Amino acid sequence: MEFGLITCSGVFNRVLATYRLDHTPTHRVARTLSAWSVTAKLTTAALTALWGLLAALVGTRSAIAAAGLLLLATPLLLPRHDRAVRRRHEPEPDPSRT
Repeated sequence: MEFGLITCSGVFNRVLATYRLDHTPTHRVARTLSAWSVTAKLTTAALTALWGLLAALVGTRSAIAAAGLLLLATPLLLPRHDRAVRRRHEPEPDPSRT
């Protein structure tokens, strides 16, 4: 199970990065890659420090449980595509009828 999750995450990250770089103007690719690198490193450091502080305050098991609950709740934060798809497929109003 864990191997599959790690494999899917690795594949998704590469595909998403390729997609985003394909849609980035050529003259901004170096700036975009630098920003991604800095942001990823700062986010990792900040979350590690934050979770270490949380573990010191409430205990290791509680901090791990909180992280697990947050991971399980992340699908609830995703935008709802059913509304967006419905809007996209609705016919445009005909201006000659009004």
